[in-house]
Amino acid sequence: MDPLKLFVGNINQNVSEEQLLAKLTLHANVTSAIIVKKTFKDHSYGFVSLPTEDDVKKLMDLNKQDFYLSDSKLIFQHTSRSCISPGEESLVCQPLSQRNYDLSPLDSNKISIYMVADDVMMKILNYLPLKERICCEIVCSWWQALLYVMFKITTHLNLNENYLTRNSLVISKAMFSKLLLLTGDTLKSLSLSGINESTFKDHEKHKLLLIISQLCPNLEYLDMSNIPIIYFYNLRALKDSKNLKYFSAKKCVEFDELLFKELLSVLPYLKKIDVSCTSIKGNCFNILPQELKELNISYCMQVSKENLCKVNKVCKNLEVLEIEKLNADKEFLEELVVNCTKLRSLKLNLCSALGVSNQVKLFTKLTSLKIVASTFDLPNIANSLRDLEELYFQTKQKTKNMVDFGKFSQLKNVVLKRTPFHKQELMSLEKCKKLQYITITFCDSADQETIKWIIKGCPKIKQIECRQVGIDILFMIDINQILKNRPEKINILGKKGAMNFKQFCTFLDYYDTKKNNFDFDPNSFVEDDDGLGDFDFDFSDSD
Repeated sequence: MDPLKLFVGNINQNVSEEQLLAKLTLHANVTSAIIVKKTFKDHSYGFVSLPTEDDVKKLMDLNKQDFYLSDSKLIFQHTSRSCISPGEESLVCQPLSQRNYDLSPLDSNKISIYMVADDVMMKILNYLPLKERICCEIVCSWWQALLYVMFKITTHLNLNENYLTRNSLVISKAMFSKLLLLTGDTLKSLSLSGINESTFKDHEKHKLLLIISQLCPNLEYLDMSNIPIIYFYNLRALKDSKNLKYFSAKKCVEFDELLFKELLSVLPYLKKIDVSCTSIKGNCFNILPQELKELNISYCMQVSKENLCKVNKVCKNLEVLEIEKLNADKEFLEELVVNCTKLRSLKLNLCSALGVSNQVKLFTKLTSLKIVASTFDLPNIANSLRDLEELYFQTKQKTKNMVDFGKFSQLKNVVLKRTPFHKQELMSLEKCKKLQYITITFCDSADQETIKWIIKGCPKIKQIECRQVGIDILFMIDINQILKNRPEKINILGKKGAMNFKQFCTFLDYYDTKKNNFDFDPNSFVEDDDGLGDFDFDFSDSD
């Protein structure tokens, strides 16, 4: 690229920059000379800078004769841009097996000084922050090979804000490209929620998807949730990503029908799609992949009833369907249960008709169900959905029929929200012997006795949240007694504001001096009787 700079090839490994400069100065005026060592090669290469074009011509003429230095014939060429950046159409990314690196596991039976050096260097590199570790890749071929070995085991990369902050990493196009160069061959899952407007320059934003396509040939999961819409404007760059099976544009409000249609045309073999909280209308639901297994279109408020009905006619292999806030009706559920016989997870909002429960109970293979409705007859489905493992239930009114949660014998996770269950109904949860997580909110009938009864009957319980129930010392003693023979602690999240300051201090004192079988939310106190009010605790030694 520089007319006054020449490439010098076939330099003997033993030749120094001073020797090269001295040799070439005999034939032309040379301003400077550098040599790039190739650790795993017999010869290196370098670059020389010259003051005039006449000097350039003099060195180029040496190619016509045998010009040797340390028994190696030097080769002079005009410099050219041989390094192509990720995001350029002509880039071809070679797999690691073709990069002259020995990535085979170390043989512990053949210890050598080189293996010891590798092992020590690996440990040093592991202590470095991610940004500095990546920068080490350009030092030499040996360090480069070690870094490739380190990143070879990376199959999932989540560039969210927590990841970037934890690693002190300011993501840029160059850093993003380098990360994918190091991990791309083995990377199966990539999440980009930490990418923002400043990551790429305006004229390079369309290169994001092209870089991913070039450097991640085995990528299966791509999550572009909540990132600026401008990064979606080159979806056709993913046309060669044949292994891509999952795509998410969740919470990208400006992701519209045109982009969704382009996505489906570029990636016709997707198995999982999440476009919840976007602006799609569903006009192109008729070209959804027939083999689609998971679809999330929750909170896509512009999807009409007619377009929603296209889903169950096209995607008959659906296993997971999330359509919250789309108001599925009786007719839609009747078609869905007939066409999508493999459905195992369903999340939906229902209209107020009680009869809808008759359609829901026909989904006998469901293992996960979320229902938000004004009214729903939960007891009506208890006998049919025997395999249910997860249940989220929220209604404004409940039916007169009492529900026996014990009939959901496989339940592991249950969330009951804003539903006026009777105390007897809640206590029937103790029959669910596989229950691990329970959340009960805005249900006045829940009390300490209910919580103790459920914990006593559920041997696998890990967490129970019931914010309207206060925690006190007597309750704590009873729970300890119930859990004394269980190997693991459980987490109890009780009412915020259940104790005043004095009670809270007594509670903490007891908690610290006893062997407790559960953890609790310590943020459970109210304004003290003496008017001290709420304040922060600092449990540290003081002079």
